[in-house]
Amino acid sequence: MTEWSLTAEQQAVVEHPLVPVRIAAGAGTGKTSTIVARLVRFVEEGLEPEAALGITFTNKAAEELSDRLRTSLPGHAIEGREVEVTTYHGFAFSLLQEYGAFVGVERDIEVIGPGYVRQLILEALPGRTYRHLDMTFPPARVDEVATLAGQLGDNLATPADLRALETVQSGPVWDARRELAEIVTAYDARKRGLGVVDYSDLIRLAHHLINEHPSVAAKIRDRYRVVLLDEYQDTAPAQRELLRGVFGDGFPVTAVGDADQTIYEW
Repeated sequence: MTEWSLTAEQQAVVEHPLVPVRIAAGAGTGKTSTIVARLVRFVEEGLEPEAALGITFTNKAAEELSDRLRTSLPGHAIEGREVEVTTYHGFAFSLLQEYGAFVGVERDIEVIGPGYVRQLILEALPGRTYRHLDMTFPPARVDEVATLAGQLGDNLATPADLRALETVQSGPVWDARRELAEIVTAYDARKRGLGVVDYSDLIRLAHHLINEHPSVAAKIRDRYRVVLLDEYQDTAPAQRELLRGVFGDGFPVTAVGDADQTIYEW
């Protein structure tokens, strides 16, 4: 079935039934190789490769997973018969490309990278009075705004949610944070005016899509019989909620990750 030798623990993962399962394993323990072997087993037992979806954290990891699957499933590596492999953001983008019109997102929406994000935030700084932020070095404030915007997006929150805390939070730190939230609001307005989105927007909008339109989630869910989540420890809360909205309620998801390497937390 595979070209590598499996340990007893890896073999147990490979042979585990087609049900939801989370696998916790450390670095260098063959996590990706094991889920490849698990999928090979399902294909050999009759699963159509195109009915499997693999999602991982980075483009590099997605390419590596795709290459391993092509090597392990050479007889199925033809157009239309391959396992679909993407990143978490790529999955969200594909949902918006196909169904984004339901939430006002154009099919050809442009996704902006970190450089453009910083430019738009810098352009959003003028035009307001700052009482709590030190604006003598704007690049530092740009970094803070970009970080806050990302943190809000990662938690499906908005600047309005942060401002709502002003009734229960006080002090210099919160005063400065609320001014940062005002800049985030201006940054969001600039994105809407230009018709662009950043990576946090992809997850937020895709989550809004499947939350407001359950029929869309059902259509996506019906396309697949198994989902493999690699590097699951790196998913943000918003990404997990998006995946739960589509593939929750007992769908056979295999999630693999290492809690010791997480950039968030389990």
